[in-house]
Amino acid sequence: MSTPPRVQAHEALGRYVEVDGHRIFVREEGSGAPVLLLHGVPSSSFLYRKVGPLIAARGFRAISFDFLGVGLSDKPADADYDWHALARFLGRLVEVLELPAVHLVVHDIAGPIGMEWAIQHPDRVRSITVMNTLLDVAVFRPPFPMWTFRVPALRQVAFATQHASFFLPLMRRIGVKHKERIDYDDVAAWIWLLKRAGGRTSFLQIMAGFDLSEAHGRFLRRGILGLQAPKQLVWGEGEIAIPEHQLNYIRSTFSFERELFVDGRHFPQEDVPKDVAAHIADFAASVDG
Repeated sequence: MSTPPRVQAHEALGRYVEVDGHRIFVREEGSGAPVLLLHGVPSSSFLYRKVGPLIAARGFRAISFDFLGVGLSDKPADADYDWHALARFLGRLVEVLELPAVHLVVHDIAGPIGMEWAIQHPDRVRSITVMNTLLDVAVFRPPFPMWTFRVPALRQVAFATQHASFFLPLMRRIGVKHKERIDYDDVAAWIWLLKRAGGRTSFLQIMAGFDLSEAHGRFLRRGILGLQAPKQLVWGEGEIAIPEHQLNYIRSTFSFERELFVDGRHFPQEDVPKDVAAHIADFAASVDG
């Protein structure tokens, strides 16, 4: 299958770097203090294609990338793809890019991944923006359709059904609030990026690599409470993919300088990119003084 035009346009605005022998796609826009935008699943840096340029226009260096095993990055079958391995990968990428302290943005499963890295490298974090994620991992039970990719007898079939014609109505029901803001060509790009170059193996390994243990939950709670970096919450108020308990836990447990709810669902980057970018840039500017 040929590369979708929207992926071609996205790729043309990025570059590739080598991390531990693997080719990793990075998209950078603007200059100034770095804002590091982390994606979850089944997305990639393509999720931030609208947000990054808007943050850059506000005087920041917006950086998105594809985790190992995802999107345009290499997808080795023999890599370790659990959350802890992806947190280590994040650290190595930051080193390769020689980034100073970053304004960190986490979304979806990049919440526990990015927070693990932040806890272990607090001096590398200027601020944290938390978006539609899960942090009370010990009680998290993956909802539909996420759980279908974690059941051994079902996950191969579930992955095989991922086509744009199936994914578009799912995205318009669960992922976004405003149906007109994502179209067939958008989801065709999402699916192509998910499946390209052995994506089945790496994606299913990522989905099997969730650490939902009580020990990990305690590690995240203690670590996040100990982080001195200013934190804000930016949440798609129509969220139905992540159980409401996660939002309640995040709000009641962690101290936020600001809590902002935007007119979107699980992917507010698709629903309201201008609002998302403005909230991230405003907060970063307030922290930088």
